[in-house]
Formats: sequence, structure tokens, C-alpha cells
Amino acid sequence: MNYDEPFQTLAGLGESELVVERSRFFGQALPVASLEEALEYVEAVRSEHYDARHVCFGLRIGRGAQGIDRSNDDGEPSRTGGFPLWQILDGEEVTDALIVVVRYYGGVKLGTGGLARAYRGAGRAAFDAAGISTVYPSVRVPVTVPYDQVGRLEHLLKDFEGVTVSDKQYAADVTFHLDVWRIRLNALQQALGALLQRDPATFEPTD
Repeated sequence: MNYDEPFQTLAGLGESELVVERSRFFGQALPVASLEEALEYVEAVRSEHYDARHVCFGLRIGRGAQGIDRSNDDGEPSRTGGFPLWQILDGEEVTDALIVVVRYYGGVKLGTGGLARAYRGAGRAAFDAAGISTVYPSVRVPVTVPYDQVGRLEHLLKDFEGVTVSDKQYAADVTFHLDVWRIRLNALQQALGALLQRDPATFEPTD
């Protein structure tokens, strides 16, 4: 697994509401940075909906061997609540994301197939409302140049894909602090080396 490669997560919070045979399903989908954050969010939802019958969730955190995949049916029949929510994330190849669906029982049993469809429907609507965002893992690269080379460097960076100037510091020389996509780091190092007549390896990330 190449952790320099971009990955997809959710763009923000999406919400949904679905009524099936008088049962009410409230869905939320959102990006999360860790398992702890995801579980804390689930508990917050559970506290808010303390009178709900079930709070099911599916999540994916990280990638590759370090990835975490988890679902919880919260008392619903096995693989009818949380598992369909996890399937949405897995099928869309979205990670660092959580889908939670709260169910208020309406008095009519839906059966395992009906339950799975209802949870999936509420989860999918919340997922679609959240939207997908592509994340480019980045590093910070400082580049220090004399004042007479600032214009040349700015010209290089202006249209360089995957590079953003986050800060500039002015002293005896000028230091540019660049946020660089990892997949573009080597290309930037080579371009800086050619422009400034330095060894490309000198332009190392600080994080």
C-alpha cells in the first residue's frame, strides 16, 4: 500500500431521514480521523437519541494493513444494521469515514431483508448528502532563496500542481513554506534543483 497516494473520504456531514412501515431512520455520514473520534461520535448520537431502539454504524479508518473496518448492528439481527452501512463505504472505496443510522421502532417488523434495505437506504442518502472529497497526503517543504531569486521561484510555483505556499518569512533571505502533495514531491525537488542549481535532495520535507 502506497500511503503517498490520494484517497477518498467524505467531504462533510450529510444527514437523512427515512420512514419505513412507521419505523423512522435518521442517518448521518461524516469524515473521522480516528477510531476514537468515530466511537465518541456514535456515543454522542446515542445520548442525543436516548429513546431510540437502535443506533447502528459502519466505519472505515486508515488504509492497507493498518486499516480498521468495523460495524455494529446494536441489537438488530446480524448484518442487517451496521453491516449495510459499512458496505456503502467499502463499495465506494471511501475511508476515514463513519455512517450512523438511528432507528425508532414503529411497531411493524420489517424482516431481515427489509431492515437491511432500510438501513442501507438511510445510510446511502446521508452518504450522498455528505459528498466525496479526495485527500492528497501532503508534506511541508521549506525553500530559502535570496531576494533576487524570489520572482523566479514564484513563477515556478504559480502553476505547479500540488503545491501551495502556506507562509513566507523575510529575513536575510526569503523562506517559502510549501505544502506539497507527496505524489508531487519528487517532481518539485527536481524542478527546484534545476531552477536554483542545487542538489534536489536538499529540498527535504520537515514533516
